[in-house]
Formats: sequence, C-alpha cells, structure tokens
Amino acid sequence: MVRVWLVLASLLAGMAAARAGGDLGALAHRLAELVNAERAKEGLKPLAWDDRLAAVALAHCQDMRDNRFFGHESKRTGKVADRVARARIPNRGVAENLARGRTIAICHSALMASKPHRENILNPDFTHLGVGLLPCDDGRLLCTQVFMIAPPKPDPLAVTKQIVAEMNRERLARGNRRLLPDESLTALAFDHSRRAAAAGKHDPRWLEEKLRAERRRWRVVEVGYFLTDSPGQVAKSPGAQSPIFTHFGLGVVVSPMESKSPGALWVTLICGLKK
Repeated sequence: MVRVWLVLASLLAGMAAARAGGDLGALAHRLAELVNAERAKEGLKPLAWDDRLAAVALAHCQDMRDNRFFGHESKRTGKVADRVARARIPNRGVAENLARGRTIAICHSALMASKPHRENILNPDFTHLGVGLLPCDDGRLLCTQVFMIAPPKPDPLAVTKQIVAEMNRERLARGNRRLLPDESLTALAFDHSRRAAAAGKHDPRWLEEKLRAERRRWRVVEVGYFLTDSPGQVAKSPGAQSPIFTHFGLGVVVSPMESKSPGALWVTLICGLKK
C-alpha cells in the first residue's frame, strides 16, 4: 500500500510540474505579446517568437536562480552573445532584458520604465524574441528576454538579376550604353565569390592570377569586391557606371549562416573593355 501511495505521489508531482511548466510557457508567450503591443503603438513590426532564443533565455533564468545572481554576465556562460553563439543560432545582433516581479505585468512595467530595456523592446532592427520565466524562492518570477536580428536569406539568382537591371538602368539614365555579360568573366567572378564566402575574405591576388590569361581579350579590366547587404551598392559602384567598359562578369554568393556575416552578399564584379 505504501508503494502504491509513493507511485501516486510521484505521478501527481510530475503532473504538477508539467502543469507549472506549461503555465510558465504560456506566461512567457503572453509577455512576448505585451512586447509586441508596445511595438505596435510605435508603428513597429512585431517580433517573431523563436523557440531557440526562448531556450537560451530559460537556461539563463535557471543559471541565475541556481547560482544566486541577477545579471547579464554569467561566470559559467558569459554574455548573451556567447549564449546565443553556443546555441548555434545565426544572427546579426542580440540583446537581453532581465526583470524580477510577482507578475509578468510588473516585470513588463519595470522593463518599460528602464531606458535601455525599453530601447531593446522598441528597437526597429530586432526581428525575433524568446522569453524565459522561472519562479524564485521568494515568490517572484525571474524573466529573461533575448532579442535578435535574424540574418537575411537572399536568393543569389534574384540578387544577380537585380544588380544587372539596376546597373544598366542607371547607365542608360547617365547616357552610357548597357554592359553586356561575358561568359568567361562571369565564371571567374563567381569562382572568386565562392572562394571568398568560404574563406571569409576576398582574394584579389588569386583573381588577378586567373585574369592574366583573359587580359589578351581586353584593353582594360577592373574588379570590384563587395561584402554587402545592398545590391544597389554594387549597381552604382564606379566600375559599374564607368562609360569606359563594354562587358561585365558578376558573381554573387550568400555568406554561410555559420559565418561572421550570415546572409551577407559576397559579390565580385569584373568590368572590361574589349580590344
């Protein structure tokens, strides 16, 4: 009989823990809704919920509660950028809000009353949010909010077409002729961009060596190297708009998500004047 009661007590404890966890999860989502309500008042886009960020946030709450501290920097996990990096979440920037209170309304009010925390909530650059909540021994809730700028995921083919269209539209507006694509230059430009994306840096020496065999076809050759989010930067660059050139080769490769600039465009533009 004792054994039956022990099993029953264990089951009830497990159910209570699961219910509490579910309640806290619902409260975390409610806190995210309060954040988005504040953003809506300012005409800002809502932040998308991210389960990975929520896991990072909850783990930091656990760390603070277990090790009895309250702060953004942990002796065990470092800063929020370290925690997000360790979770292998690609991003262009992160920030963290911390609060303690009896209710999520109190936590939210405290965050909005603090200038740096309010700035995170209303930062137009952030795109995603994860929230973690844990109860403390004193009955208050520990709250961690992790904000993130998600990296873009451009389509390299679409970007290539965009650059060419903008480049020639601008040239025509200036009274210059269109640049025509050259197959050999395009192959070299793409190979270089692919190497640059893999290595995390441009390699002009490599490309110059490859261009030696091509130079017999050209009077003038000029190369532009870009790591950018803006196709327009390439289209309006001096080489792209120079009236000297007649042909071009363009290589566009998206930076890997695990790189320092996830989603950025590695672009090589080779412009040439045929002999």
